[in-house]
Amino acid sequence: MPSNIGSVQKILDIGEGKDEFTFANSIFAEYGNKFLLNLAKSANDKKVVASGNLLNQTKFEIDGNVMRIILPDYYDFPNEGVRGVKSSKNAPTSPYKYKTYGMSDEGRASIRQYIQSGRAKIATVTKTKDKALGIGLEKKKLSLIDAQTNQLVYLIKRFGIKKTNYFTDALNATFGKDFELKMSEAFGKQIVFTLEKLNRK
Repeated sequence: MPSNIGSVQKILDIGEGKDEFTFANSIFAEYGNKFLLNLAKSANDKKVVASGNLLNQTKFEIDGNVMRIILPDYYDFPNEGVRGVKSSKNAPTSPYKYKTYGMSDEGRASIRQYIQSGRAKIATVTKTKDKALGIGLEKKKLSLIDAQTNQLVYLIKRFGIKKTNYFTDALNATFGKDFELKMSEAFGKQIVFTLEKLNRK
């Protein structure tokens, strides 16, 4: 059914009958759980998951005639990719672009955790002549993990994040023609749903 995220940004309208709501809730729950499973598989297959927060914070809610899929506000960055400060090769068509080399403490903590998990292989930088690779090493007593974090943050910001389509693929795998057909047969109306972003505290 949806070919992109923008195509599903509408409120679901299925009628007002109590039996309709009961039936709809069971179908929504079925597809909501299926989506979470597909999202986890797609994110893991495409190595999107770092800290696990993205999957842990993604959920669905059913409220009367509305089904909402709620995600962290950064969910679309690895999906569409992000163009780097100096290179757009990883995501040339992405609507997102890094403008500076800075990163929030939350972002750095996630990168640090990713390195410590062993899923990111960062070579130790011993030369400081290369300003790019030696970034951050000018500080005295900089720990190995801090140096590796600085290096990976720099590389991410410089070259961007590769487009994976992990979310779009999971969306289409879950809410394809089968979903639309089931709901349309039950209620005789076009079925769509909403996506909402979690606000960061």
